Amino acid sequence: MSNSKLHHDLPVQLLEYDNRFQQYGNAFTFYDYNQPLELPSTMKHSLRIIIADPRYLSKECLEKVSETIGFLKQPGESFLLLLTGAVQHEREGELLGLRPCGFRPQHSSNLGNKF
Repeated sequence: MSNSKLHHDLPVQLLEYDNRFQQYGNAFTFYDYNQPLELPSTMKHSLRIIIADPRYLSKECLEKVSETIGFLKQPGESFLLLLTGAVQHEREGELLGLRPCGFRPQHSSNLGNKF
């Protein structure tokens, strides 16, 4: 999210299905991608920077996460980093106007997904 030593005043909001993250208090919002717009109305168009890591590599999941992104992002200049697999490259362009960047993660374990 952010390095708190460098950006201690940058607010972070975690949208997550796993309620174990409630330990972060107000920085946690329960999120189920199956209900992409069931979020507090105060969050509408409230985020300038969004980092999204969809739960599944499916068309349906990315479509719903895209709805959520549209709800959350501020009008005007905003920044989006989408963490997903190569299978979504066409869809991320169609749905969000994104294109792959040159960064390729290296994993110490043998993940089966092509990134």
